[in-house]
Amino acid sequence: MSDSFVHNLIDVDKWNAAGWNGIIYLLDPEGVNLPCFGIFFENIEAGKQIFSDWRVRLGEIDEYDELRIAIIEGEIPGLKKGYSVCISSDLESVRRRARAEGKDISAEYLVIVSRVHRMTPEPGSPHLPKFKQEYARHGGYYLIPVSGSLSGKLTPHFDYAIGKKQIHFRDALEITKDDMDAGAFPDGYFNHEGTIH
Repeated sequence: MSDSFVHNLIDVDKWNAAGWNGIIYLLDPEGVNLPCFGIFFENIEAGKQIFSDWRVRLGEIDEYDELRIAIIEGEIPGLKKGYSVCISSDLESVRRRARAEGKDISAEYLVIVSRVHRMTPEPGSPHLPKFKQEYARHGGYYLIPVSGSLSGKLTPHFDYAIGKKQIHFRDALEITKDDMDAGAFPDGYFNHEGTIH
């Protein structure tokens, strides 16, 4: 039996209970503070527990960027127009931290769990472009849980924030079946060569 290594920053039961239902971008009008990438949860208590668990494992700053956030833009057949957000472990960052701590991850198979949410903003929505602009300017952002109503008042929970440096902006056309972000695609949309049908 082949050796395998599982790195899981996604507690499936807690995510199911939390009800991830969107992304909220919070930007400082003065451009002084880092932008915030808010994960909107319907059940904020479960969402806070997810962030509490992350802060125990990663710290208030995800120094090695072990938690991987990817935004995949471009049309994906079978899905509504918009973009997909994929949250998972970053295996290269996990390896880097392990090496720094004198550990060896030499398993033949590496297993991760991810969550994907499809965002369907109105055409011309400025929120993602503005976040990308502020992220490029600051070189980092805060990941935070958000509660409230998508059609009403929102409450960001800054006391659960996690500082991050890296976010992956990708085009759907560059992703193949063995890619870290292939989970953002419906089953059956990669041909035998590993590219999109």
